[in-house]
Amino acid sequence: MALQAPRDRGWTLHASLIVLILFWGLAFVAIKQALAYMSWITLTFLRFAVADVLFVGYLLVTRQIRNPPARNDVPMLVILAFFGFTGYHLFLNLGETDPNVSAGTAALIIASAPAFIAIFAIPLLKERIGRLPSAGIAIAFAGLAVMIFFVRPESQFTFRASEGALTVVPPAIFSALYAVLGKGYLRRYPPFTFVAWTLLIGTILLVPLLVATGRSVLLDLQTMGLGGWIPVLYLGIFPTFVGYGIWFRALERIPAASAGAYIYASTLVAVIGGIAILGESLTLGAIAGGAMVIAGVVLAQQFRKRTT
Repeated sequence: MALQAPRDRGWTLHASLIVLILFWGLAFVAIKQALAYMSWITLTFLRFAVADVLFVGYLLVTRQIRNPPARNDVPMLVILAFFGFTGYHLFLNLGETDPNVSAGTAALIIASAPAFIAIFAIPLLKERIGRLPSAGIAIAFAGLAVMIFFVRPESQFTFRASEGALTVVPPAIFSALYAVLGKGYLRRYPPFTFVAWTLLIGTILLVPLLVATGRSVLLDLQTMGLGGWIPVLYLGIFPTFVGYGIWFRALERIPAASAGAYIYASTLVAVIGGIAILGESLTLGAIAGGAMVIAGVVLAQQFRKRTT
């Protein structure tokens, strides 16, 4: 019996990661669905608001609400809140308003984040990258360029950039900066608590934009109905609150590289979900570019892992 328990825990851990890839993959689909009922600003605020309620509940139950971040940490936490939440979700939601950017395409662009992490780790974390990881990163960025310039249906024969695809690139960069710059703070704050505080600060950062677009937000709230609330509740509860809980639980038990492999599966879920639920299609440019991004990032991570 003593030997069976660890195997059970391992099985449940990987089962929870399978649930996670469904949550995170279908989040791109839910964003598309929600944007049919509201603006990208309203969606960002409502997703944060739903998740805030749950994260505040977590802080209250664990009594960590009594220990707010240290004053010296607040300026950097504000920057991290913008990168990890406010900027990330505003740009992602805005990018998905473009009809040429499918849920699958957005997910494939976001999959380039590890390549940006590797680049930022050089000056910020003083890490070294060998020739083969560098080649993998170059392949990933080439794939990103292919998706940007050939994601439009008419771009199969015309070299034309997609504004929507370009708008989804900043979230990949923001995600990388959140991971790299936030690494040191994860030594001082429990990971889930760190996410809770940065999300709450990120919500506060939305206030000026909400004030400026108050009438539009109020109109969305009056007209969105159940069809709008279902994807919003899904996004706030499952990919945001539950998803981060599963993710950090996994990172405590298995290597980050092993957990990261599941992220690429969530990209596949987004592609399939967009096709099956939204009736989307992918251009050859999106397929080729997405394959290059994932192949390049996996190549970089594998050789980087062997040389460190």
